[in-house]
Amino acid sequence: MKILIIGDIYGQAGKLAIQQHLPLMKEQLSPDLIIANGENVSEGGKSLDKKDYEDLMAAGVEYFTMGNHTFKRPEFETYVDEVDNIVRPGNFKAFKPGRGHLVIEKNGKKFLLFNMLGAGLMPGTHVVNPFYFADKLLDKIEYDVAMLDFHAEATAEKIILANYLSDKVSIFWGTHTHIQTADERILNGTTAYITDVGMTGVFDSAIGADFEAVTQRAKDNIPAKFIEAKGPVRINAILITLYDNTSKPQNIERIIINP
Repeated sequence: MKILIIGDIYGQAGKLAIQQHLPLMKEQLSPDLIIANGENVSEGGKSLDKKDYEDLMAAGVEYFTMGNHTFKRPEFETYVDEVDNIVRPGNFKAFKPGRGHLVIEKNGKKFLLFNMLGAGLMPGTHVVNPFYFADKLLDKIEYDVAMLDFHAEATAEKIILANYLSDKVSIFWGTHTHIQTADERILNGTTAYITDVGMTGVFDSAIGADFEAVTQRAKDNIPAKFIEAKGPVRINAILITLYDNTSKPQNIERIIINP
């Protein structure tokens, strides 16, 4: 069984790249499940408005995970409870609409998909400790394969949590930093792991945003609205192959497409 996971889709350029190239990726890779991080799709690289959600669904994305920008655009809250294929971070301290996990039944197996935010280096994000949250969730849900999108800043936090959960989680991928890391592996022989899947968006940019506003903020600490960059787009993703008999990961492959 193959699972295709697409890195943070940034802005309309990222969405267009998926619309244009995901059909061919499906034909070439033959994935059984397609998951994408959608927290950066809509205006300003924030959240996932309904039209963008519908456009990506039509292109072939089956399930969405989110991140710290999930609720930055009010429209998201107007429809998220009506759909059954969006998973937002489950470890927010305060109540949030939507669901923090779901169970997908596929090929006679139960796939638990969940999403968490990291606790370190994420200003303004108030979360339950991801270690304790994951323990509690995984102990109460019946599943054959657990899949986690850990949306976090610190690389050390990602690998430490992945090692901690390696006897319970079969697929663990990081998002948020938008830079694909070259450390994919089968961790402890049980978990397909990568620190960050990367980004689907304009590559020559500040992780998807135009340099001008980002530089103004970084250099002079002056608030500025992020604007989506223009230029060549790159698609970052990973493809995980599971053994049919054990549902354990057989292989994890990084994907880089420069359309």
